[in-house]
Amino acid sequence: MSFPLVSLSVLVISVISTSAFTNTQNPSLHQKVVQIHSKRRHHNLFSSLLPSKISNDNNAVVSENKVLVLGGSGFVGRHVIEALNLKKIPFIATSKSGQEDDTTIALDVTSDTAAQRVIELCASNDISTVVSTVGTIFTECDYEVNAASGQIAKALASSKDVSVDKFIFIGNSQRIRNVCKTVSSLQEYARGKEESERLIQQTIDADDRLHCCIVRPTFIYGGDEFGWNPPRLPTKFGEIIEALLGLYPVQALSEFLPDALGVALEAPSNVKAVAGSIVNVIVGLDDSYSLDTREDIIMSASRRPYGTSHIDSESAQTRREELKLCLSQHAKEYTPEQNFAMLEELEQLKPVSTRPTDDSSLNGRWNFCFDVEPDVGTGFIKDLFEGGEDGFTRRILDFQGVHMEIGNDQSTIQLVVSVSLLKNPFTVILHTSLVPAPTNPEGTMFLEKFEGVEVNGIRLWYPNAWKKSRFLEFSYLDDAFAVARGSGGEPHFLLRGNK
Repeated sequence: MSFPLVSLSVLVISVISTSAFTNTQNPSLHQKVVQIHSKRRHHNLFSSLLPSKISNDNNAVVSENKVLVLGGSGFVGRHVIEALNLKKIPFIATSKSGQEDDTTIALDVTSDTAAQRVIELCASNDISTVVSTVGTIFTECDYEVNAASGQIAKALASSKDVSVDKFIFIGNSQRIRNVCKTVSSLQEYARGKEESERLIQQTIDADDRLHCCIVRPTFIYGGDEFGWNPPRLPTKFGEIIEALLGLYPVQALSEFLPDALGVALEAPSNVKAVAGSIVNVIVGLDDSYSLDTREDIIMSASRRPYGTSHIDSESAQTRREELKLCLSQHAKEYTPEQNFAMLEELEQLKPVSTRPTDDSSLNGRWNFCFDVEPDVGTGFIKDLFEGGEDGFTRRILDFQGVHMEIGNDQSTIQLVVSVSLLKNPFTVILHTSLVPAPTNPEGTMFLEKFEGVEVNGIRLWYPNAWKKSRFLEFSYLDDAFAVARGSGGEPHFLLRGNK
């Protein structure tokens, strides 16, 4: 269902047909994905047709929180502030210099008075959540800066002068720290992060009044430019690498290899997903104590409120029909960003009574709607369907269809990819199993486990390490349409097919 599954099927087909792609006239995977990324920025001539009810106001959330962002001028901090602004959540932010042009308050977290200064800021501004994105790497004060977050969390937990009830910290995985400890220039960075996590864990164990959440991304990418300190890939390259390294075989290999090699193959996280997960912890859509993997971060960032009192009203039903008509018949008339906004609004209008984990109507055939192009993966598959302008690509490899079959009381999925290779038909079927996620009161979330792949009815061998489970959410479902979010976090629009 998710992009890694679709991509795996393309990978299998590509291995079978390697010689067919040696012609230099065919665009490479990199070229196609870059083309797709460029198209996502295009605003077409039909933007005036977008229904007027879709606006940025849909992003606002009801929140009584006021947030203090430590490190607000840094890479992650800036994106957290952007996400807070989008959700209309009030905040203040600090940076070391406190420059007026970035509207931050001066705070040196390495000073002896830093913790007391944070307490004063929280008390005087009625802060309920503190987010620490501070961090340095390759500097003389790496330990002091990276250890400061834990010291601040400990001070907040013991203070009677503040009403802070949440503390969120950007940490990293034990595997990352293990690698950093082998490199002399990174040892103080790792030691500082480890000290912060130790102090935060002590705070969690000693007093449950302060809810602490540690977000543990590996490599974070984003923005428009390359960076060195800290190392940074821009979005258009990071998306490609995330998609490729997120494949089952690559992840299995990453887990098998020693830390130094395995870390290099771990899929990076988009900075917007990291910021989105932080905001959802702030507003209470996610009550996790830690987000330990990229998938945890992505699924946390994609959480949204369900089931308000007006969802089943006549006006909501009318709006659902308008959105479904636009998405199913007029998606080409809108930009990808507009289609994405419509998908998110449709998710928010999910009927209260709909629980896909218990609903037999989820069973059956579902077709992907590639005109609604929300991510790099489905855009790439769409380009493969369309083929080259001169038809040469299609004469070699013609992708004829992709659909999904859910059965056995919504417990199995068959992802069916039909192609013609040199006019010979091939059918690749990816098998996965589904079980309801253990903590999901809305009844929308499954755990999807890879169970095998077959080509033209022949089961292919695969290592047991590929039998991994991932989140799969059906965030909207009715008799004719569904919206699903896989491990990439982006929504996919599905149309009911003929059985």
